[in-house]
Amino acid sequence: MWDFARRPAWIVSHVLVVVGVCVLVGLGLWQRARYLEETDRLERIEARASSPPVPVEEVLPPATAVGDLPASAEFTRVSAAGTWDPAGEVYVRNRSYNGAPGSWVLTPLVLADGNALAVVRGWIPNVDPDPPGPPFPGAEPPGGPVEIAGVVQLNQTRSSLGAADPAGGRLEILNRVDLERLGEQLPYPLLPGWVLLDAQDPKQTTPLPSRVGVEVPSAGQNLSYMFQWWLFAAIAAGGYVLVLRRHARTRAAGGETPVEDHPDLPTAVVGPDAGSVGSGRGGAGPVGG
Repeated sequence: MWDFARRPAWIVSHVLVVVGVCVLVGLGLWQRARYLEETDRLERIEARASSPPVPVEEVLPPATAVGDLPASAEFTRVSAAGTWDPAGEVYVRNRSYNGAPGSWVLTPLVLADGNALAVVRGWIPNVDPDPPGPPFPGAEPPGGPVEIAGVVQLNQTRSSLGAADPAGGRLEILNRVDLERLGEQLPYPLLPGWVLLDAQDPKQTTPLPSRVGVEVPSAGQNLSYMFQWWLFAAIAAGGYVLVLRRHARTRAAGGETPVEDHPDLPTAVVGPDAGSVGSGRGGAGPVGG
Protein backbone atom coordinates (compact mmCIF):
# COMPACT_ATOMS: atom_id res chain seq x y z
CA MET A 1 0.00 0.00 0.00
CA TRP A 2 2.84 2.36 0.82
CA ASP A 3 5.38 0.94 -1.67
CA PHE A 4 5.00 4.00 -3.88
CA ALA A 5 6.63 6.16 -1.18
CA ARG A 6 9.97 4.46 -1.88
CA ARG A 7 10.04 5.44 -5.53
CA PRO A 8 12.75 8.00 -6.53
CA ALA A 9 10.30 10.78 -7.38
CA TRP A 10 8.58 10.42 -4.03
CA ILE A 11 11.89 10.26 -2.18
CA VAL A 12 12.84 13.61 -3.77
CA SER A 13 9.45 14.94 -2.63
CA HIS A 14 10.08 13.68 0.92
CA VAL A 15 13.46 15.39 1.02
CA LEU A 16 12.09 18.70 -0.26
CA VAL A 17 9.28 18.69 2.29
CA VAL A 18 11.64 17.83 5.16
CA VAL A 19 14.04 20.57 4.10
CA GLY A 20 11.17 23.06 3.85
CA VAL A 21 9.84 22.13 7.29
CA CYS A 22 13.34 22.40 8.78
CA VAL A 23 13.77 25.85 7.23
CA LEU A 24 10.44 27.01 8.68
CA VAL A 25 11.30 25.63 12.12
CA GLY A 26 14.71 27.32 11.89
CA LEU A 27 13.09 30.66 11.03
CA GLY A 28 10.88 30.26 14.07
CA LEU A 29 13.90 29.57 16.27
CA TRP A 30 15.64 32.63 14.83
CA GLN A 31 12.64 34.81 15.63
CA ARG A 32 12.60 33.33 19.14
CA ALA A 33 16.25 34.32 19.60
CA ARG A 34 15.47 37.81 18.29
CA TYR A 35 12.53 38.04 20.71
CA LEU A 36 14.71 37.11 23.68
CA GLU A 37 17.41 39.60 22.59
CA GLU A 38 14.91 42.42 22.12
CA THR A 39 13.20 41.65 25.42
CA ASP A 40 16.54 41.81 27.24
CA ARG A 41 17.46 45.07 25.46
CA LEU A 42 14.11 46.66 26.27
CA GLU A 43 14.42 45.67 29.92
CA ARG A 44 17.82 47.37 30.05
CA ILE A 45 16.42 50.47 28.35
CA GLU A 46 13.57 50.69 30.84
CA ALA A 47 16.04 50.28 33.71
CA ARG A 48 18.21 53.10 32.36
CA ALA A 49 15.23 55.36 31.77
CA SER A 50 14.05 54.93 35.37
CA SER A 51 17.45 55.09 37.08
CA PRO A 52 18.66 58.08 39.16
CA PRO A 53 19.66 60.94 36.84
CA VAL A 54 23.24 61.97 36.10
CA PRO A 55 24.33 65.54 35.23
CA VAL A 56 23.42 66.33 31.65
CA GLU A 57 26.95 67.49 30.78
CA GLU A 58 28.26 63.96 31.38
CA VAL A 59 25.98 62.54 28.69
CA LEU A 60 25.61 65.51 26.31
CA PRO A 61 29.01 67.27 26.20
CA PRO A 62 28.54 70.84 24.91
CA ALA A 63 31.42 70.56 22.43
CA THR A 64 29.91 67.49 20.71
CA ALA A 65 28.20 67.93 17.35
CA VAL A 66 24.68 66.55 16.96
CA GLY A 67 25.81 63.88 14.52
CA ASP A 68 28.70 62.76 16.75
CA LEU A 69 26.61 61.89 19.81
CA PRO A 70 27.00 58.13 20.45
CA ALA A 71 23.91 55.96 20.35
CA SER A 72 24.72 54.79 23.89
CA ALA A 73 23.57 58.18 25.18
CA GLU A 74 19.97 57.42 24.24
CA PHE A 75 17.59 56.55 27.10
CA THR A 76 20.01 57.80 29.76
CA ARG A 77 18.23 59.73 32.49
CA VAL A 78 19.84 63.12 33.15
CA SER A 79 19.33 66.16 35.35
CA ALA A 80 19.83 69.83 34.56
CA ALA A 81 19.21 73.24 36.11
CA GLY A 82 18.40 76.43 34.27
CA THR A 83 15.65 78.75 33.13
CA TRP A 84 12.93 78.07 30.58
CA ASP A 85 12.96 80.27 27.47
CA PRO A 86 9.32 80.60 26.28
CA ALA A 87 10.47 82.82 23.41
CA GLY A 88 12.35 79.87 21.89
CA GLU A 89 9.49 77.41 22.35
CA VAL A 90 8.19 75.47 19.34
CA TYR A 91 5.66 72.73 18.65
CA VAL A 92 6.43 69.35 17.10
CA ARG A 93 3.37 68.45 15.07
CA ASN A 94 1.56 65.13 14.50
CA ARG A 95 2.15 63.54 17.90
CA SER A 96 -0.60 61.46 19.51
CA TYR A 97 -1.41 60.92 23.17
CA ASN A 98 -3.82 58.16 24.24
CA GLY A 99 -5.04 58.05 20.66
CA ALA A 100 -5.78 61.79 20.43
CA PRO A 101 -3.96 63.97 17.84
CA GLY A 102 -1.82 66.86 18.99
CA SER A 103 1.69 68.26 19.25
CA TRP A 104 4.67 68.18 21.55
CA VAL A 105 5.73 71.34 23.35
CA LEU A 106 9.51 71.75 23.00
CA THR A 107 11.05 74.45 25.20
CA PRO A 108 14.76 75.31 25.51
CA LEU A 109 16.17 75.22 29.02
CA VAL A 110 18.99 77.78 29.19
CA LEU A 111 21.80 76.52 31.43
CA ALA A 112 24.21 78.54 33.57
CA ASP A 113 27.06 78.11 31.05
CA GLY A 114 25.04 79.74 28.26
CA ASN A 115 24.19 76.51 26.45
CA ALA A 116 20.63 75.27 26.23
CA LEU A 117 18.95 71.88 26.42
CA ALA A 118 15.95 71.16 24.17
CA VAL A 119 13.24 69.65 26.36
CA VAL A 120 9.91 68.17 25.31
CA ARG A 121 7.80 69.28 28.27
CA GLY A 122 4.71 67.38 27.16
CA TRP A 123 1.78 67.15 24.76
CA ILE A 124 -1.05 69.51 23.85
CA PRO A 125 -4.21 68.70 21.88
CA ASN A 126 -4.78 69.97 18.36
CA VAL A 127 -6.66 73.22 17.92
CA ASP A 128 -8.42 73.58 14.57
CA PRO A 129 -6.66 74.00 12.25
CA ASP A 130 -3.37 74.34 14.19
CA PRO A 131 -2.51 75.39 17.72
CA PRO A 132 -1.75 79.10 18.12
CA GLY A 133 1.86 80.14 18.25
CA PRO A 134 3.74 79.43 21.47
CA PRO A 135 3.15 79.69 24.32
CA PHE A 136 0.04 77.51 24.28
CA PRO A 137 -2.58 79.00 26.64
CA GLY A 138 -2.58 77.06 29.89
CA ALA A 139 0.70 75.24 29.16
CA GLU A 140 3.23 77.98 29.93
CA PRO A 141 6.41 76.85 31.71
CA PRO A 142 7.08 78.06 35.26
CA GLY A 143 9.23 81.16 35.50
CA GLY A 144 12.55 81.49 37.28
CA PRO A 145 15.20 78.83 37.97
CA VAL A 146 14.08 75.21 37.65
CA GLU A 147 15.64 71.81 38.09
CA ILE A 148 14.54 69.09 35.74
CA ALA A 149 15.10 65.41 35.03
CA GLY A 150 14.37 63.50 31.87
CA VAL A 151 15.43 60.83 29.42
CA VAL A 152 17.86 61.61 26.59
CA GLN A 153 16.69 61.11 23.02
CA LEU A 154 18.70 61.34 19.81
CA ASN A 155 18.24 63.98 17.13
CA GLN A 156 15.47 63.19 14.64
CA THR A 157 16.23 63.44 10.94
CA ARG A 158 13.97 63.49 7.90
CA SER A 159 13.30 60.19 6.15
CA SER A 160 12.91 59.94 2.39
CA LEU A 161 9.11 60.32 2.69
CA GLY A 162 9.00 62.68 5.66
CA ALA A 163 7.73 66.25 5.46
CA ALA A 164 10.47 68.86 5.22
CA ASP A 165 10.70 71.93 7.45
CA PRO A 166 11.25 75.24 5.67
CA ALA A 167 14.93 76.06 5.38
CA GLY A 168 14.76 79.70 6.45
CA GLY A 169 12.88 81.98 8.76
CA ARG A 170 11.53 81.62 12.29
CA LEU A 171 9.50 78.44 12.71
CA GLU A 172 6.91 77.92 15.42
CA ILE A 173 6.05 74.37 14.34
CA LEU A 174 8.50 71.60 13.41
CA ASN A 175 7.81 68.21 11.84
CA ARG A 176 10.36 66.49 14.09
CA VAL A 177 12.85 67.27 16.85
CA ASP A 178 15.54 68.53 14.51
CA LEU A 179 18.12 70.19 16.76
CA GLU A 180 20.14 71.57 13.86
CA ARG A 181 17.10 73.32 12.35
CA LEU A 182 15.93 74.52 15.77
CA GLY A 183 19.41 75.83 16.59
CA GLU A 184 19.34 78.09 13.52
CA GLN A 185 16.72 80.32 15.14
CA LEU A 186 18.05 80.41 18.71
CA PRO A 187 20.62 82.86 20.09
CA TYR A 188 22.50 80.19 22.08
CA PRO A 189 24.02 76.79 21.26
CA LEU A 190 22.03 73.63 21.89
CA LEU A 191 23.36 70.46 23.47
CA PRO A 192 23.64 67.55 20.99
CA GLY A 193 20.61 65.62 22.30
CA TRP A 194 17.15 66.42 23.60
CA VAL A 195 15.22 65.25 26.66
CA LEU A 196 11.75 63.94 27.45
CA LEU A 197 10.81 65.65 30.70
CA ASP A 198 9.71 63.39 33.56
CA ALA A 199 10.22 65.67 36.60
CA GLN A 200 10.77 69.34 37.41
CA ASP A 201 10.99 71.57 40.45
CA PRO A 202 9.01 73.77 40.78
CA LYS A 203 6.30 71.60 39.28
CA GLN A 204 3.96 72.54 36.45
CA THR A 205 0.84 74.08 37.96
CA THR A 206 -1.39 73.56 34.88
CA PRO A 207 -2.82 70.27 33.55
CA LEU A 208 -1.16 70.90 30.20
CA PRO A 209 1.16 69.94 28.71
CA SER A 210 0.49 66.25 29.42
CA ARG A 211 3.59 64.24 30.30
CA VAL A 212 4.99 62.20 27.39
CA GLY A 213 6.36 58.74 28.15
CA VAL A 214 9.44 57.19 26.61
CA GLU A 215 8.59 55.30 23.43
CA VAL A 216 10.28 51.91 23.68
CA PRO A 217 9.95 49.48 20.74
CA SER A 218 8.02 46.29 21.39
CA ALA A 219 9.37 42.76 20.91
CA GLY A 220 5.87 41.41 20.31
CA GLN A 221 6.36 41.36 16.54
CA ASN A 222 9.20 38.84 16.84
CA LEU A 223 7.03 36.65 19.06
CA SER A 224 4.23 36.75 16.50
CA TYR A 225 6.59 35.83 13.66
CA MET A 226 7.96 32.92 15.71
CA PHE A 227 4.50 31.33 16.04
CA GLN A 228 3.69 32.06 12.39
CA TRP A 229 6.77 30.21 11.10
CA TRP A 230 6.06 27.23 13.37
CA LEU A 231 2.42 27.18 12.26
CA PHE A 232 3.54 27.10 8.61
CA ALA A 233 5.87 24.21 9.46
CA ALA A 234 3.05 22.26 11.10
CA ILE A 235 0.73 22.90 8.13
CA ALA A 236 3.40 21.78 5.66
CA ALA A 237 4.20 18.59 7.58
CA GLY A 238 0.57 17.70 8.32
CA GLY A 239 -0.57 18.51 4.79
CA TYR A 240 2.11 16.30 3.27
CA VAL A 241 1.11 13.37 5.49
CA LEU A 242 -2.49 13.78 4.29
CA VAL A 243 -1.32 13.77 0.66
CA LEU A 244 0.60 10.52 1.22
CA ARG A 245 -2.34 8.93 3.02
CA ARG A 246 -4.81 9.83 0.31
CA HIS A 247 -2.50 8.56 -2.42
CA ALA A 248 -2.06 5.26 -0.57
CA ARG A 249 -5.81 4.84 -0.16
CA THR A 250 -6.37 5.61 -3.84
CA ARG A 251 -3.87 2.92 -4.83
CA ALA A 252 -5.49 0.44 -2.44
CA ALA A 253 -8.84 1.11 -4.16
CA GLY A 254 -7.36 0.15 -7.53
CA GLY A 255 -6.60 3.66 -8.67
CA GLU A 256 -10.18 4.86 -8.04
CA THR A 257 -11.24 7.41 -5.48
CA PRO A 258 -11.85 5.55 -2.21
CA VAL A 259 -15.59 4.87 -1.96
CA GLU A 260 -15.96 6.67 1.37
CA ASP A 261 -14.47 9.81 -0.25
CA HIS A 262 -16.60 9.60 -3.42
CA PRO A 263 -18.86 12.68 -3.57
CA ASP A 264 -21.60 11.02 -5.66
CA LEU A 265 -22.24 7.84 -3.68
CA PRO A 266 -24.58 7.71 -0.67
CA THR A 267 -23.18 6.18 2.45
CA ALA A 268 -25.85 3.44 2.28
CA VAL A 269 -24.02 1.76 -0.62
CA VAL A 270 -20.75 1.37 1.30
CA GLY A 271 -20.00 -2.29 2.04
CA PRO A 272 -19.17 -5.54 0.34
CA ASP A 273 -22.59 -5.78 -1.36
CA ALA A 274 -22.63 -2.15 -2.56
CA GLY A 275 -22.75 -3.23 -6.19
CA SER A 276 -26.11 -5.01 -5.80
CA VAL A 277 -28.03 -2.73 -3.46
CA GLY A 278 -29.91 -0.04 -5.31
CA SER A 279 -27.41 -0.17 -8.17
CA GLY A 280 -29.82 -1.25 -10.88
CA ARG A 281 -27.57 -4.24 -11.60
CA GLY A 282 -28.82 -7.65 -10.48
CA GLY A 283 -32.20 -6.46 -9.20
CA ALA A 284 -33.30 -5.39 -5.80
CA GLY A 285 -33.12 -8.85 -4.26
CA PRO A 286 -35.95 -11.16 -3.25
CA VAL A 287 -39.11 -9.62 -1.94
CA GLY A 288 -41.29 -11.34 0.59
CA GLY A 289 -40.94 -15.05 1.09
